[in-house]
Amino acid sequence: MTEQAGDIKQGFLWKQEHLAPLPIPTGQPASDLMNIIWRKNQVFLDIGSFAMGAGWLTLHMGSVLVLSICTWMALTGKIWLSLICLAFMGGGLMGTLWYFFIKQWRKPLIPPIRFNRQRREVCITKSDGSYWFVPWEKVHAIAPSVTNLNTGGASQHGSLLLWFPLEGLEHEAYGPDVEGWVLMVNPGGGISSMAQWECIRSFMEVGPDVVPQALENICGLSLWQIFCREFEVSRQKIGLFLTVVWEVGCMFPVFNPMGAYWITQKKLKHIPDLTAPEVIEWSKPLPPEQWGKRSLELEQAILQREAELASLA
Repeated sequence: MTEQAGDIKQGFLWKQEHLAPLPIPTGQPASDLMNIIWRKNQVFLDIGSFAMGAGWLTLHMGSVLVLSICTWMALTGKIWLSLICLAFMGGGLMGTLWYFFIKQWRKPLIPPIRFNRQRREVCITKSDGSYWFVPWEKVHAIAPSVTNLNTGGASQHGSLLLWFPLEGLEHEAYGPDVEGWVLMVNPGGGISSMAQWECIRSFMEVGPDVVPQALENICGLSLWQIFCREFEVSRQKIGLFLTVVWEVGCMFPVFNPMGAYWITQKKLKHIPDLTAPEVIEWSKPLPPEQWGKRSLELEQAILQREAELASLA
């Protein structure tokens, strides 16, 4: 049996929640936590995934750590040991990791997935230019999450997985071993995954105006604006003094978040478009009388879910 929205599978320290089909309201506001909205207008929504900021933060922190250790060794008179450490840990380990990071960053962006709300279809385009269309109500959205136990306590990690049937297999049921086209982002699982999925669901079922603007958290802001916003949020949480100590003494020298924002901005300035003639025609506006309609099953499911949410308010 095909899983439906609301179905939950869970085991020891893991859980898997199905958000669609059918795409019913999650009860969460639409929030583009991972900046997957690349392009938006009244007809379609393009989503994609480029998340290398965490890799930058990790590699920059590792580089600072290696340089700090080597500098400390040199200051204590162990110059040869510091040079050996710099060669093996800096050049050998960190240099190799930076090489693979840069190589991955230079790869062209994968074409976005386009959701057409007027036709109620989704266009999947591969890097080689091949494409096919999937009915909107056949899209599977799954929110898997795991709980990690360590000496610091328990922490939850999760993602949002969008699964699309391949061409000619639109009625194939989702399964871990069933081949399909997959897009996965990591907003954190649970409520965060619901809020991220709600960006797509709300665009298709409610309208463009309830969905955040494309890349409004990245490309719409300068690095200085991003810094000021993050500084203000931190100041409200932990106070001005601790914010200055944290930002100046730790975040900038150790992690360099501005570098992560910069590489993301630079990469997402030139988002690939869908250029196949049939897709261009498919993306054009339709007169309202030709718009696709919800299935009766989805209409009933949405009404039932809205009533449930209203009773909880």
